[in-house]
Amino acid sequence: MKLAVFAYNFPHRKTQEFLLRLFLEKAQVVVVLAADPVKLNIPSSTLRVKPRHGALIHPRVISERLGWRYEVVDHKSQQCADLIKELAVDVGVIAGARILKEPVVSAPRIGVVNFHPGLIPEVRGMDALQWAIYENKPMGVTAHVIDERIDAGRIILRQAIATYPDDELIDLSLRLSDTELEMLPAVLTALAKQRLVEFPLVASSPLHRKMPPELERELPRLLAERLNQNELATLTFAP
Repeated sequence: MKLAVFAYNFPHRKTQEFLLRLFLEKAQVVVVLAADPVKLNIPSSTLRVKPRHGALIHPRVISERLGWRYEVVDHKSQQCADLIKELAVDVGVIAGARILKEPVVSAPRIGVVNFHPGLIPEVRGMDALQWAIYENKPMGVTAHVIDERIDAGRIILRQAIATYPDDELIDLSLRLSDTELEMLPAVLTALAKQRLVEFPLVASSPLHRKMPPELERELPRLLAERLNQNELATLTFAP
């Protein structure tokens, strides 16, 4: 199965980890489609959720060392769609991208798979971890083949994450990232073996936007209460 990897054209942890995991899984990557940075018109979060990484390697260096073709291209462009079709790509894997649009979404033979750090359809959209905590919903990852809607399409696999009494937001964020990587081999195997129409289609559900600062400030308290309740439940029902 021929893969195209959507990546960022700058050092980025998710891009780096996905490229290395695909290499370890002996995936047939025919091209890495790297997009330059884009300035986002959204307010900054008042609460830090993700760690500050260092010592990351530029994805061009990784791709060249692995012998993979590396193209700097706008992910929304016709050039990107044409390149995918020219290389007869079966599946696109998002390891770093903004929202994709037609004709790029439909360019691969099977589709483009995304790993969303929230359970779909319960938690679609931005700040998935934060909204899952605020709304007291399960935290996890959804691998889905995207369509024209945001965080929708065909669900390939869902995986909830474990929580621990001493967890903080950064712990949960890292565990979600680790879960994405753990799911990658099974998702690619499923796409190679099953027809896309056999996977469930995401029904309509609310789409979350950027979490407002006044709600963000409540997250540490809500998370602590939730983890304490989980610990009490474990102690109560432990054999």
